[in-house]
Parts: sequence; C-alpha cells; structure tokens
Amino acid sequence: MLILDWMKPHVITVVPDTSLLQCRKLLKDNRINYLPVVDRDNIVVGLVASADLKAFAPQHTTGFEILEALDILAETKVKDVMVVAPVTIHYNNTVEQAAKTMFDRHVACLPVVDDEDKLVGIITGWDIFHALLNMSGAEQGGEEAGFILPNQPGTIREILDTLKTHGMSVISVLSAAADNGTRQVKIRFRAQDAAALDDTFEILKQHSGLRYWARDGKVHMKD
Repeated sequence: MLILDWMKPHVITVVPDTSLLQCRKLLKDNRINYLPVVDRDNIVVGLVASADLKAFAPQHTTGFEILEALDILAETKVKDVMVVAPVTIHYNNTVEQAAKTMFDRHVACLPVVDDEDKLVGIITGWDIFHALLNMSGAEQGGEEAGFILPNQPGTIREILDTLKTHGMSVISVLSAAADNGTRQVKIRFRAQDAAALDDTFEILKQHSGLRYWARDGKVHMKD
C-alpha cells in the first residue's frame, strides 16, 4: 500500500519565526497534533507537536499565570522549540516502510517529501493504524481463522484451496514469520451461506496448524 493513498496531502505548516501562540491556535482550530516547519522553498526544516507546547502551560489557573503563559507563547518562536531536521519519508514509498521507519526511529509522524525534499504530505501513526486495519480486512466483516504453519512454500496455498473449494471469498491474508521456522497466518473470508460455512469450519478444525477461529465476532481457541 502506497503512502500516497493514506497520507494527508493538504498540510498546515508554519515557518521558523511563527510564534508558539499561533501554533497553538492552528493545532487547536484544525484538531491536529503536528505542524511541519518549512522554509521559503517548502522544504521541511523542523517539526513541532502539540506536546511541545505543554511545557508552556501554566501550572495553576490563576489569571496572572495564564497571562504570563500567553505572553511566553507569543514571544517564543517555533524555531526555538522545534525538532530540527525531523525524520521524513519519500512519497513514493509504502505504508509498511513508513510504519517501520516510525518504529525504528521512535517517531509518531513523518512529513512526506518529493524528489526535491519539498513537503507534499504528512502521515501519522493514526494513518498507519487505519491503513493496516484496512489491510487486515477487519472493516469488511467476514469470518477469520489463524494458523501456525511451517515457513515453507505451499503451506498457505493448501488452506486457500480448501476455502475456494467450499465457495469462500477470501478477504485478506496476513503472514508473520517467526524465528523458529514457523509463521503465523491469519485468513479472513466470507461465505455465501451458513451451511457452506459450517462445512468449511469443520474441515479447518481438523488442520493441525489451526490455532483459533472467529465466527460471528466470537473467537474460539483450538484445544
């Protein structure tokens, strides 16, 4: 899945001399958590998050402290608190690579740039979560079966052939390899009628690699 299909292409940005008070208003009014900081050529030079502004929040709610905090926000420039040269990702990349980059670099969002390093979008952890949820097929309903299989060619094909033989429509297949030579496989599928689904589950239950199955929203563990 390409980042292009999941990133937010219309990004609200600020320049290095923007005040934190302006940043706070932009974040609040647009219900966002991140503001890329760009130069005059739209190249990303920094990133500021709503969490960065919490340090300027008053400790108490007295009128004086609130006014003092607002003065500090108005006087402080984003260049003084922003993350300089934040981690970015090229627009012609995949959601999986974006997720790996976020995980490896411990960041919660990635400004998306083009071949000239100019900002063209932003992708956040929530966007990744939504994309992976879509990839799993969970939003499409259906039934599910999970297996632990040898990490060898053809082991998934056997199960898919069984589903096809019984008229099941496969929604998604996810696979994750383990270090012990096995892989966990999750298959989501849909039946045309209840009788065919009953027969399919009875066959799947005989499979030595079956770990669990889910039907009508209820998960059953194999003994």
